[in-house]
Amino acid sequence: MENWENYMDGQNLLNISVVWHHFYGVTSVAGETDFQIKARVVTAENKIGNFDILPGHANLISVIFNNIILYTIEKKTDVYLFEKGIVEVSGNEVRFFLKGKSE
Repeated sequence: MENWENYMDGQNLLNISVVWHHFYGVTSVAGETDFQIKARVVTAENKIGNFDILPGHANLISVIFNNIILYTIEKKTDVYLFEKGIVEVSGNEVRFFLKGKSE
């Protein structure tokens, strides 16, 4: 994380949106609430392996699995578990569309 300290100004942050998909008739898992947050770095996993998204990342759409890790501007690490999802990166906008884990 030391190398990412220079990403603290407003132009070098990621604007994260997380949307949980709830199927009709399926009970959602506690904590699955849509939200927006700013982060310095995001780690996600696709079929090739783990990858990081930093400010200025190339545009990207990928199917993702298992979890995302957000490294926040408060220097916290937030982990969100899910079954599968899609990530879309455009500029410094990162959108996650996630299907929660079944109970």
